[in-house]
Amino acid sequence: LPVPFLVLLLLLVVTVTCSAGTFSAAGASTCTPCTPNTFSASAGSSTCGACTTGWTSPAGASACTQCPAGSAVTAGTCSTCAAGKFSLAASTVCTDCSAGTSSSAAASTCGNCAAGTWSGAAASTCGNCAAGTFSGAAATTCGNCAAGTFSGAAASNCAAGTWSGAAASTCGNCAAGTFSGAAASTCGSCSVNTFSLAAASTCTNCAAGSTSGAGASTCTVCPAGSAVTAGTCSTCAAGKFS
Repeated sequence: LPVPFLVLLLLLVVTVTCSAGTFSAAGASTCTPCTPNTFSASAGSSTCGACTTGWTSPAGASACTQCPAGSAVTAGTCSTCAAGKFSLAASTVCTDCSAGTSSSAAASTCGNCAAGTWSGAAASTCGNCAAGTFSGAAATTCGNCAAGTFSGAAASNCAAGTWSGAAASTCGNCAAGTFSGAAASTCGSCSVNTFSLAAASTCTNCAAGSTSGAGASTCTVCPAGSAVTAGTCSTCAAGKFS
């Protein structure tokens, strides 16, 4: 045969091996790139394999890439999880944070709310407890402070000489003529012949020769011609003086 004819014949029978990331079926004249989210790892592939769940690939890929923690496969691509959600690596969905926790965007975990804060499900931040309420860590709600306590990060006892009702943000001073111990929900009146100033933890006895009624802020000195008898100022009898 003539040489030009032999060269043409050799060109017709030479085959081309498809590269990794492409494939060809039997009888194909060209190599076709693998479609997105499929791959062919080796040259000469006749098909492309699907990516494993939670992995993706662009067109013409020789390997798939795992979606990192904080993202999930959405419409064939790795999409960042929104705030209030989280995911582990190779996830197909982002999961809502549970109540009492929160997360920023692209989170792999949700963090517990600190004491004095709270959250519902799928929260991006934890909210502060209102005045007169409190919470521990990872709280889903804030509870009312009990009478005799007030709120900070947790309920605290009122000091002696002060008091509070339920759900208080501060403790109030006991009025003059009253007193309280620690953690009091009310202030008690001073008894007869005792007195107190404001914010007192105890009542003080009246000095000798003076008296007071119940709930007194001061004691009254008995006038001349009288004396304290059974807790009151009594007039001196005839033949006596004071």
